[in-house]
Amino acid sequence: MAEQKEKGERKKLLKRLKNHYKLVVLNVDTFEERFSLLLTPMNVIVLGGIGLILLITVTFMLLGWTPLRFYLPDYADEIRVKKIAVGAAIKADSLELALAQRDAYMNNVRNIVDGNIETVNPDTSTSKALDPKKVGFTRSSEDSLLRVEMEKEDLVNLNPNFNRDKNSSYLLFPPVLGKITNRFNAQTGHFGVDVGAAKDATIKSIDEGTVIIAAYTAETGHIIQIQHDNDMISVYKHNSVLLKKEGEKVRAGEAIAIIGQAGEFSTGPHLHFEMWRNGVALNPESFFSFE
Repeated sequence: MAEQKEKGERKKLLKRLKNHYKLVVLNVDTFEERFSLLLTPMNVIVLGGIGLILLITVTFMLLGWTPLRFYLPDYADEIRVKKIAVGAAIKADSLELALAQRDAYMNNVRNIVDGNIETVNPDTSTSKALDPKKVGFTRSSEDSLLRVEMEKEDLVNLNPNFNRDKNSSYLLFPPVLGKITNRFNAQTGHFGVDVGAAKDATIKSIDEGTVIIAAYTAETGHIIQIQHDNDMISVYKHNSVLLKKEGEKVRAGEAIAIIGQAGEFSTGPHLHFEMWRNGVALNPESFFSFE
């Protein structure tokens, strides 16, 4: 009896779920039927379930693959912690390198003061004669390509004395050609110009001088600073590779670095270029046309 009663209740429930109901939208003033829809409780349950699943899926996709995920408390904190950790690691690496360079410098100075200078006696003996017929050299294809590239690079290197005539105008060379993305503005603390250029473009010295700084910082990446005549200093930041070292002499138009996007303050491949004279920042656009 109990099983039959339970089966009867199930049949009644299924019958109720399959009963048809009509959803009607009427105009209250004219009782005109504007819209009607024939529904069953079963259809409502199915459509509601599908709608709920779609809503959950769309919400999950928005929070998982769009910038909205940055507004989630846990995710935003995790990203912030990662950025802080990466920044701290870069600064620690820069500090470690600076300390190693300082220790090496102090050790060299200490050896010079104490007189501990190693001397090398070259072997000047002529007992071993070389047979020039057995000496051979075969130039590889890579060597030939490198020579052609370096010869092209030397075309921009000028005679060191051409720009030193006091009776003529002072000629400077643009460090790189490209589009200016951020102009000189001393009031906001931007003491140079940002020039966007092609990837791996060559950066050249604006004039002959001496490299006084060739280093790496976490904020501006590889930087190189050159002391020129007339108390002028040029600064080149965010480089990917430096081609010159501290103390080296450079000529006007000589390649000194490769453009890059190194450093925390960089947003893309570009050169941040500054010019200083007697401690005063100069606007590079007054001297060059970068485009």
